[in-house]
Amino acid sequence: MAFLHPIFTIIFVFLILYSFVEVNRDENSKTPKFIFWTIGVYMIIAIGYRRYVGADYPVYDSMYSQYFPTIEYGQLVDKMLFRQSRIDIEWMYAMLNKWVYATGFPFKEFTLISAIITIGGKLMVFYKDSKYPVFAILLFFIPGYFIADSGHMRQALGMTMCMLSFTFIKDRKVWWFLLCMYVAYGFHKSTIIFLPAYWIATIPMNSNKIFYSILACVILSPFQVYNLFSSFLETLNVQDVSNGYNGYINYEASGSSFMDGQILVFSFLLITYDKVACEKIYYYEYMRNLLVMGVCLYFIMRSNPVFSTRLVGSYLAFASLVITNIIAAMDNKNIKKLAHLFFVVFMIFYYFVFVKYQGDAGRFTPDKYQNFLWFPQ
Repeated sequence: MAFLHPIFTIIFVFLILYSFVEVNRDENSKTPKFIFWTIGVYMIIAIGYRRYVGADYPVYDSMYSQYFPTIEYGQLVDKMLFRQSRIDIEWMYAMLNKWVYATGFPFKEFTLISAIITIGGKLMVFYKDSKYPVFAILLFFIPGYFIADSGHMRQALGMTMCMLSFTFIKDRKVWWFLLCMYVAYGFHKSTIIFLPAYWIATIPMNSNKIFYSILACVILSPFQVYNLFSSFLETLNVQDVSNGYNGYINYEASGSSFMDGQILVFSFLLITYDKVACEKIYYYEYMRNLLVMGVCLYFIMRSNPVFSTRLVGSYLAFASLVITNIIAAMDNKNIKKLAHLFFVVFMIFYYFVFVKYQGDAGRFTPDKYQNFLWFPQ
């Protein structure tokens, strides 16, 4: 039986065990910041100092020392202002590379900085907006932590900015939200699909509207209506850098039925517990609408395993918030514990599915994972 490297397996087991503490404690208690951020630091080090681990690592490594130093700041300014530029990669990601490279730091310091931004940013949102923040980390852990934060760093940086923008969605600060989106787009252009989120969050919804919205998208799924926007979607080109990305295509394609089941569970919980969650969780309506949008987009783009996973990832990333808050809002303690147990079992199952399909290819297994802390050369 295959396992992930102990550095990942240990934290995975801890997340499971502590999620039981969160679900069974007094409702007014909050996870101590020390425990939560100790988990965060551990996760940052595990991927921040990884050595040739993740689908895109070799490509980003070579670009860091060979391509980005040749880019002039004037060209980046042109890219920032949407003027014609010969630069093919997003300006904010290129800028961050140049800043770190200018300090003389090696690429491992760039991956550490990237991990601090992506893991730290998402965990800030989890701690602030989830009743069970450690449980939220568990739901995010597989596969997001490995595929995005440990692999597709550009998209992980962009998606993190989308999640951080949730603060401004709640506070209805449109200019700050747009600034977040501008930076997110500067990291990865696929995040432009999150631009309507500010307005989607306030659409009045209830169980019936959620049900009919999802049902309509399920019906539309076989017709591949996203092809009507093919020219726009092709400009996003979600696989334009990665050579290693090809290793994920088969994983995403083979996992489509698996993903279907996951999305259907999300849909059931969204519809069934909408009223009680709205009554008990602050700003639940906003985060719920974003996940509903992700579910709808998933079904519309289901025929394309790349679009239905990576392109709508900025919306589906809110599942960790929404699902944990739905469980926290459940009145019946037995049902709450059963729902939590279901997701724990699901994540354990997901762990072994991920190891089987992507553990070896992504170099996350005991025989392949390396970290610069103990492999300095």
